[in-house]
Amino acid sequence: MKNISLLVLLGLLIALISCGKDDEVSGDGESPSTPLNLTASNITDMSLQLDWGASTDNIAVTGYRVYEEISGTVVSVGPTITTYTASGLMPDTAYKYYVTAVDAAGNESAQSNTVELTTALTPLEFKTNLTEMGVFAGTLSDITPAAGVQLYEINSTLFTDYAAKQRLIRLPEGKMLKYDGNFLPIFPDNTLIAKTFYYNIDDRDPSLGKQIIETRIFLKISGTWEVGDYIWNASQTEAVYRETGSEIPISWIDSDGNTQNIDYLIPSKQDCFTCHNNNGTTFPIGMKLRSMNFVPSYTSMNQLDYFTNNGLLEGLPSAASVTVLPDWTDDATYDIFQRGRAYIDVNCAHCHQPGGTVTNFNLDFRYETPFSDTAIYPNRGEIEARIQSTLPTYRMPQLGRTIVHEEAVAMLLEYLGAIED
Repeated sequence: MKNISLLVLLGLLIALISCGKDDEVSGDGESPSTPLNLTASNITDMSLQLDWGASTDNIAVTGYRVYEEISGTVVSVGPTITTYTASGLMPDTAYKYYVTAVDAAGNESAQSNTVELTTALTPLEFKTNLTEMGVFAGTLSDITPAAGVQLYEINSTLFTDYAAKQRLIRLPEGKMLKYDGNFLPIFPDNTLIAKTFYYNIDDRDPSLGKQIIETRIFLKISGTWEVGDYIWNASQTEAVYRETGSEIPISWIDSDGNTQNIDYLIPSKQDCFTCHNNNGTTFPIGMKLRSMNFVPSYTSMNQLDYFTNNGLLEGLPSAASVTVLPDWTDDATYDIFQRGRAYIDVNCAHCHQPGGTVTNFNLDFRYETPFSDTAIYPNRGEIEARIQSTLPTYRMPQLGRTIVHEEAVAMLLEYLGAIED
């Protein structure tokens, strides 16, 4: 019996020794240390990079597990790898990641810090055809805004040889314009602005159809505005991207029943930069909040309130907090001094202001500039001559018109005469 007892004790001792050795292999059941300093970088619309500090253990770490909490996906990587590139992600989508370490016995560490992020939007780009840009729905020539594309209007407009214009904006889903004072709002990346130029076949009866010439598009891509122009074909079934300018003969019947003929100038890409530029930066010029602060034709409320109520504009205290650029045609509301300055602002100030592309004469035609600082008065004779000229190198503005804006010239001559009194 004693021998049997000794054998049992010896077996137990061997088992304990063996178990101790197994514990050394398994790390005594202890988990590896937690991976540290998880960070995300190189975030694009469909991928990102994760990096973390290595884990330690009393035996070898055999790998890491990368967890994405929202989708519940788990990816394993090797023991010497402390970086992981996630690909095939969805654009503009939220993700949450953390990392753990695993050892040979299957022990898993506590989770690292969690990084939360949203992938970037897929950058917009100019397609070959306008139908690929998602601006219009249905029959293209109806120029019906597509879903998510918003019409807007401005109260004092730029003259372009009597062309009619449709103005549209499309914001990325879930994003809004941000109030930033009286002038341009802050536009999110992937904003699209479109302006389509056309003539009614007969202004007396717009139902007879349009002659659509061009659709100019602005895209905000990674913080920078890019410009493009789509030229419509004769059948009005498509418009094609083009960067070179051209001249197109146009004929239409005006509201008095008179046939009008012009050679319409389509701008080159460089022409667009000439007007839409200040201190070397390109941006839209028409969509200033003080030019949108009125009741437009498509709603019965103030346009800024409409944008706010429809989730297109945020941060605006009230429409009353924004100034108004007068409608130069409204002689019942505004006097000749307000109307003259408003017309000069919208037609000339984009070039004639500090940082603009025209630096001679030291002109500053912005409506808000004190009159004494505009240099309008000492140059009134020059202004009078240029607004009545059609010479390409002398007329004002030089781009966007080939004929005289008769109604505006009459008003401006009255204004220039009034400032002498």
